[in-house]
Amino acid sequence: MGKLRFFDLHCDTITRERGTVPAANSFELREERVKDVSLTGTGFHVDLDNIPAAWDWCQTFALFIPDRYRGQAAVDYFQRCADAFHRQMEAHRDIIRQVRAPAELEDALARGLRGAVLSVEGGAALGGRLEQLEHLWQEGVRMMTLTWNGVNEIGSGSDSQMGLTPFGREAVARMEELGIIVDVSHLNDPGFWEVARMARRPFIATHSDSRAVRAHSRNLTDDQFQVIRDMKGLVGINFCTMFLADVEEGDTRVTPEQLMAHILHLLDLGGEDCIALGSDFDGATLPAFLEGTQSLGDLRDVMLAAGLGEALTDKICFQNAMDFWKRYEKTPG
Repeated sequence: MGKLRFFDLHCDTITRERGTVPAANSFELREERVKDVSLTGTGFHVDLDNIPAAWDWCQTFALFIPDRYRGQAAVDYFQRCADAFHRQMEAHRDIIRQVRAPAELEDALARGLRGAVLSVEGGAALGGRLEQLEHLWQEGVRMMTLTWNGVNEIGSGSDSQMGLTPFGREAVARMEELGIIVDVSHLNDPGFWEVARMARRPFIATHSDSRAVRAHSRNLTDDQFQVIRDMKGLVGINFCTMFLADVEEGDTRVTPEQLMAHILHLLDLGGEDCIALGSDFDGATLPAFLEGTQSLGDLRDVMLAAGLGEALTDKICFQNAMDFWKRYEKTPG
C-alpha cells in the first residue's frame, strides 16, 4: 500500500456557522486554537490537527452564499468570507497552502504541505455583475457552484424549476473563458441541461450522489451522470445522510454499505475515471462512521472491503480529481 492521498471537492468549514463569518480572532482551522468554544459545537469536521501528517491531502473550501444575500450584500458577504479564508491560509502557512493550479498542488504536497482550493457555493457572489468573475479569479476561486437551493441572478436551484437566466448563460461562458470550473451541484434539472448544452469545457458536480439509488432532487439522474462522464467531468460523492439514504434530517444512521451503493452504481455506469470525494464536511449531517477528515482512511478501507482494489480506490480518493483538474487546464476556454 502506497501513501494515502485524499482530494475532497467540497466543505463548508469557512462558513460553517450558516451565514455568520466568525471574527478573525476566534475562528481557526485547528480546533485546539479556537478561543470561542461556542463556535465549535461538537467540533469541526475539517480540523488540521486531525489529519495524519503522512497523508497527501487537498481540501476544496467553499464560500457558501446563503440565499438571503443578493446584490451588493452577497458581494460584500463573499469578500468577508474570502478574507477569512486568506487569514487562515496565512495563519497556518506552515501546514497548508492555497493552490490555484495542479502544479501548485503537486509542489505543496512535495513540500509536505496540505493543499487548499478556494471555491464559491452560490453564484449570488457575483451580485449580477459579470466583471465580478474576474475578481473571484484574482482571489483564487477555481470552482463555482452556480446556485444554492433558491433562485439567484444566474438561475434556479433544486427548490424550483426555472433554468438559467440570460445573465446565467453569460456567466457560464465567462467562467469557462477565465478557467473557473462550472459546478452543477444544487442546480435543478432544467438548469443542468442548459449547462450541458452550452458547455465547451468539462464541468463538475462537486457534492452530489445518485438519484437512482436515493431519489432526492439534489442527486444526479443516470442520464446526467453519463453526460458528465462523457464530457470527462467529475462527480464528488456527498456524505450527507439525506442524499445517501431515505432518512430524516439529522439522522446519522446511514451505513457504509448505503454510501457504497452510490459508488458502485456510478461505477456500473462507467464512472471509474470520474468519481471523486465531495464530502460536504461542516455543511451537512454525516453518517456516524464519518466523524470528519480523520475518517477518510476508514472510508478508504470500506472501499477496499467492497472489492474496489487499491488502484481504483486511490483514483476515487485522489487521482480522479487531480487528473480532472489537469485535463480541464488543457481544454480550450
